[in-house]
Amino acid sequence: MPKQKEVESQIESIDKMVRALEEAKDPVLRANAKELVQALMTLHGACLERMLEVVGKNGESGKSIIDTFARDGVVKSVLLLYGLHPVDIKTRVLEALEKTQPSMRSHAVTVSFVSIDEAGMVTLRMEGKSEGCGSSALALKQAVEQAIYEAAPDISEIVMQGYVEKASTTTGFVPLASLAATVQPAIPESA
Repeated sequence: MPKQKEVESQIESIDKMVRALEEAKDPVLRANAKELVQALMTLHGACLERMLEVVGKNGESGKSIIDTFARDGVVKSVLLLYGLHPVDIKTRVLEALEKTQPSMRSHAVTVSFVSIDEAGMVTLRMEGKSEGCGSSALALKQAVEQAIYEAAPDISEIVMQGYVEKASTTTGFVPLASLAATVQPAIPESA
């Protein structure tokens, strides 16, 4: 049974092949290749949809199987690719947001769902005052975004209302006393 990394590798390989076909000089070859890929996607999508319907007709046990599909990394990726994930985007976003709440509360921050538009743009509202260094709010924002993108990679964008990046307060001025205290030459940081 393929693991998530194997599937990701296969997806990358397919993506490279599709790009190579798109760059083919022969327009007939390009058109035929595109038509073939679309026909396969349509066939596979119809089969997957029918499989979900058949499993879903088996009451609670069927629902349990579909829930397991929705949580499995490999199956979830394919269901998302075909637009067949059994849990709608808003629910997945709300569940991901709920999972981040303990961390948010520990920083006296709340992040709430505002909306999702038809293009898949999610709007959230960040409120509160993150204590600590200036990067705390950024780290919290990134943690929320990562959780949401993992749960709903099919969204197009996340807009965070109330989040304001703090401008750096460093003036660039280095006190002479601090330079005199360090005799060693500075070593450049590597990336």
